[in-house]
Amino acid sequence: MTVIEYNEVTEEDDLLEQEKSLEFVKSLRSSEDWEEVVAYKHMSASAKAHSLTATTLRGEGKIGRHPLKFYNKEKTECIMISHFGIHLCGHDGIIHGGFAATVLDEMLAYVTIPNLPNFTGFTANLNVDYRKPILANQWIIVRGKLEKLEGRKAWGKAIIETLEHTLLTEATALYISPRTDGPVTKF
Repeated sequence: MTVIEYNEVTEEDDLLEQEKSLEFVKSLRSSEDWEEVVAYKHMSASAKAHSLTATTLRGEGKIGRHPLKFYNKEKTECIMISHFGIHLCGHDGIIHGGFAATVLDEMLAYVTIPNLPNFTGFTANLNVDYRKPILANQWIIVRGKLEKLEGRKAWGKAIIETLEHTLLTEATALYISPRTDGPVTKF
């Protein structure tokens, strides 16, 4: 009897190999100005289980693997590299605008909330401008930057662009930290 080994290559495995070969990723990993962090590591198991982007929108044809995240030393800027799959579309082959807004909202939270009192904040205002369609099945870059901090308020700006740095979508937001003694983590 001959035993045949079966080695299924998943989409996530394939994306990992692609990710490793991206020049933009290589440049960030070799830079002393950026620190790579594990996406969603800061979340509790309960929060992760209820997260739209960490669980619900993850999987084949969606967010195929956890995004790569890089912070500057001050944690006021963040760069995320992710692959948006074909099942995240609003129109055939074009990523849904609501999904793009969600990704920008999360990026803006990454750069504002760590700077707010109690490390907690909520989106008070989000303005999104769609510049060009985000095509499905491609690697994208999401950049975020803290623009202003004033007491319990933080303003940020974020963009989604291609690997070639073509601007696709941009957003600005205001986050407000609640008047509490600690992070809000009740689920």
